[in-house]
Amino acid sequence: MSKNITQHGNSDGSVRLTNVVERQNTGQIKARRTLRACDFCSGRAKRCRPSHGDPARCQNCVDHGEACTSNRPLKRRGAKPANSRTEPKPPITWTAVPIAPHNMVVSLVEIYFKVVYPIFPFFHEPTLLRDLTERLYLHKRSLFASVMAVCALASARARDGAVFSSKWDLETLKEPQSEVFFSASESAIPLGPMAMSDFDYMRACALLSITAIQYGQSRAMLYYLGLYHTMVETDGLHDESNWPTELDLVEKEERRRLFWSIYTLDVYASIVWGRTVRSREAQSNVLYPSAIDEDINCSLSSDSHPSAISNTEHSYSQNWLYGWNFTTDLYRILEHVLDHFRQTRSENRLSTPIDALFGGSTVSNATVLDVILNMYKSLSRRFKETPAATQVSEHRLNFQTANIAATIQLVRIMLFASEDATVEQRCTVANELLSAFADIPSIYLRAISSPLLHHLAGIGQILGSVFEKGLPESAYQRIRSVLLAMVDLLADLEVGLYWTANASSRIQELVLRIDDYISKERQQMYLSDARSDAVARSNQRDSAVDAATEQEAASPLFQFPSELLDDWSWAFDFNQNLL
Repeated sequence: MSKNITQHGNSDGSVRLTNVVERQNTGQIKARRTLRACDFCSGRAKRCRPSHGDPARCQNCVDHGEACTSNRPLKRRGAKPANSRTEPKPPITWTAVPIAPHNMVVSLVEIYFKVVYPIFPFFHEPTLLRDLTERLYLHKRSLFASVMAVCALASARARDGAVFSSKWDLETLKEPQSEVFFSASESAIPLGPMAMSDFDYMRACALLSITAIQYGQSRAMLYYLGLYHTMVETDGLHDESNWPTELDLVEKEERRRLFWSIYTLDVYASIVWGRTVRSREAQSNVLYPSAIDEDINCSLSSDSHPSAISNTEHSYSQNWLYGWNFTTDLYRILEHVLDHFRQTRSENRLSTPIDALFGGSTVSNATVLDVILNMYKSLSRRFKETPAATQVSEHRLNFQTANIAATIQLVRIMLFASEDATVEQRCTVANELLSAFADIPSIYLRAISSPLLHHLAGIGQILGSVFEKGLPESAYQRIRSVLLAMVDLLADLEVGLYWTANASSRIQELVLRIDDYISKERQQMYLSDARSDAVARSNQRDSAVDAATEQEAASPLFQFPSELLDDWSWAFDFNQNLL
């Protein structure tokens, strides 16, 4: 079968297909419909048929005396491209749906600055309070996400008894609950790589991660911590050379505070939950926050030097951020101590020649400990005491004292654990930590709240590692005294916690189970010794028993069963696992 397509030129130079014929085997010519109607027929919705008398025009144009043209634009059939279906629309203005009265939001933000901010100073206080006054968070989605996350964390801390000021009527802050603010912040955070370019979304994820710790939900904590790190990678927060050049001093300081705050949280989470450290200090190029006043002018340029706006009443070393930066130093040391700890204790880690090339440490634990103690010795005395406080600045200094004391002891016990220190050494450090907490007013320990419980849990897990190789009863008695002291501290801290793992009662139950096991084992040993008593008495005349042997006989080695070791892990798992 052959096909012929006839083209005709119009008077205006355009070309129109007028007829297609097919020559079939029968020799007959079959006319087919014109492929495209002319302008005249198209405008009147008429069938465009070729004219037998004038092949350059269709029959309708001949009948009406019209020029047969096809000048209109050619349109493609089928679905139109997405970018051409509709005219471009102006961006939709985002407006929040308020979930709580504005005065309640303001109160919760004030509570955040009172009890959370000294450890996690994510905002410049005057700037955020100004934005609240202008209700900017109701019209800016990213700010809404971070403000709702602030409210979620502050509400959870208030519910758990962390507020030590009578300024606020906490009964009026119970509804809506913390979880409602948490959900509102979640919903406001857009997903996808193009949606993560606003600094406030980073802050929101960081705050949600800390709030999840307050809830006892480790999976949610790790999720939002991971989302934060994704945003850091996307925007390059870990390197100041990636930051926008137009940032003013306040904006730079906020980024520095957020980055190093979550760095410490990352190392902390790695110890407590056994996860990886994603914020490696060697790969970071971010300055420490400057110890400057909170009332600095937001309009200062990025070229302003901190010395031009430094605190005039106190020296740099007396500013609470100086102590905050000191704690960051400790966590940077702790990151490397943790690496060494895992290298020495990892049973399933692949060992290769690379370990010999890069795995060796040239710094001894004793050297590290000496450096830490010298750092602490040179620290201002104000960060070693917690006097009665009435001013906001004094409270913030006391928070640093508590945080420094806890972190130093955590570094020390990790150092001992990485080199298989004796039970006596580990118990000494744990007792010193508990004694340090005993010297700190409980209002600050309660304000730190749930993260402090997990801090103690991490120390408990490290103490528990000594049970794997067996212990003499005398060593267990030392650990037992530490556990009971920890029970007393936890029992006080747990009062009022909304999501509580009943940590103190679980550890108390663990102690009773170990006591019961040792009692039964001791009874079995006594019966065994009684059978061989005659032999022992006959040999006693022929050999002198030295003091060390007598001590060992008094404290036989106990091999603890696996189920008891599992009980230890359970007792120090303070997560609710509600997600």
